[in-house]
Amino acid sequence: MSIQTRKSKYFRNCLVIGLALVILLSPRLKDFAKPVPTHDPLSPSLQEYHHLFGYLNQAGFILPDVQELFCDPRVEYYRDIAISLYHPPRMEHYSSIYFHKAGETYEIDEFITRYAQQLKHAEERFGVNREAIVAVLFVETKIGKIVGNHSVFNVLSSLSLADSPPSLRQIENHINERYHYLDYDKRQELIQYYQNRAERKAVWARAEFASLLRLHFDSHLDILELPGSYAGAFGYPQFMPSNVQRYGVDGDNDGIIDLYNFSDAIMSVGNFLSKKGWTEDTERQYRALLRYNNSHSYVENVLETASSILAENDFID
Repeated sequence: MSIQTRKSKYFRNCLVIGLALVILLSPRLKDFAKPVPTHDPLSPSLQEYHHLFGYLNQAGFILPDVQELFCDPRVEYYRDIAISLYHPPRMEHYSSIYFHKAGETYEIDEFITRYAQQLKHAEERFGVNREAIVAVLFVETKIGKIVGNHSVFNVLSSLSLADSPPSLRQIENHINERYHYLDYDKRQELIQYYQNRAERKAVWARAEFASLLRLHFDSHLDILELPGSYAGAFGYPQFMPSNVQRYGVDGDNDGIIDLYNFSDAIMSVGNFLSKKGWTEDTERQYRALLRYNNSHSYVENVLETASSILAENDFID
């Protein structure tokens, strides 16, 4: 057999073997052609909350459930929230489910008459004067007239990121731009001050946001529809989420703690003040109110309002 013939036979054999391998391995080759499955990265909108998700994961939350909330179009990240003097935007609308009786607002005398039994019950159960409970509700929200119109969810979730690297850099840039006329050392002092403050606020906000999430998952409260103050307090008594968990009381026994319900609000205020040491002693009352709002002018306002209510009303048991 010539060399040329042997070469031709060799190439034919190689071709046959190659075709056989293609046929045998084609299903596997298809598999190789498929992209290797990988963990889907966070979408750009969720990526902004990466810092917060890490905290919530460590706190024991199921991240897919949490991230599903953040995919809602009502969610907005307030990037400037760590900047001094920033005020979050107002909610354009929120559900009327938080106002169970349309137009249910009261003046002080009307409220005392309408909720006399609930106020008496709170006073007997918690040892907190009726006039003090009414005064707190009046000072906080004018007895339901002014409950706040900021998104509690957006405020607390955004403030939770105040200590993230992008936020701290933003603070630095803000100080350098706004106080450009100061020398370098003075600007560095301001930057350090505001960054430290942002870090403290972020730690506090993450804990409050975790409490807000627990309210959502435990009671099915639609926290994305929740209107409140620029600091994240909500309801007629303006409780922070953690205080709802600790001190909220179901005043009308319907199985739900609803701080947009006056019966629940009355009992919850009484419970809070009682737990903070309220007694007949005026000093203890003052300290209990400071725990409600750490402002001496606030406490004095509540006490003066309570004194006026007592002077103008003859409570009959």
